[in-house]
Amino acid sequence: MKLMKWIFISTLVLFLAAACSKDKEESTKEVTAEAKEDESEKEQKKEKQQEETEEKAAEAKEDAEVYVAEQTFEEIAFQNVNWFFGSPERQPKGGIWVFTAEKHAGELKETFDWEKEDVLLVQVNDPAYVNHAMTIKGLQIVDDKTVKIVVSLEAEETESDKVPRRYVTVEKNSLTGKNFLLEDEKTGEAIKLN
Repeated sequence: MKLMKWIFISTLVLFLAAACSKDKEESTKEVTAEAKEDESEKEQKKEKQQEETEEKAAEAKEDAEVYVAEQTFEEIAFQNVNWFFGSPERQPKGGIWVFTAEKHAGELKETFDWEKEDVLLVQVNDPAYVNHAMTIKGLQIVDDKTVKIVVSLEAEETESDKVPRRYVTVEKNSLTGKNFLLEDEKTGEAIKLN
């Protein structure tokens, strides 16, 4: 009988060991399956996020406007002239003058270095600009014969009947033989001289 007990206990232990090993296999399979499901879900989420990002980028690209670069011009260097001891008289009409060593008003003779520079005068007599101050913002070379003068015209705080004008110095002979366009810096529109 001892033998029978011993066989019965041995069989029982073997049976339990076999059952436990199957549980381990099943739980290992379950854990592996769950891990695969988690990886699959993570991958799906990642793909979904990537698709959403691409969709947003495509929408942004569709919403973005395409711009053409503005036209640019070579510029002539200049220096605005500020008068400290009284300025010359205004011209009787609006216009654009280029003063050189050979051709300049007598009152300007001692004022500029005629060996190195020429002087440009722009005066606007259009009644719409009476009591305005003018600042030249750019001298742009449009082509071999034309220079665009870009100006800023601002209303003066004090009332006067003076028309706007501005003198600038430029490198000698840089404006010789040129025609001129006069343009408002803010609006880009041509300005009438008279």
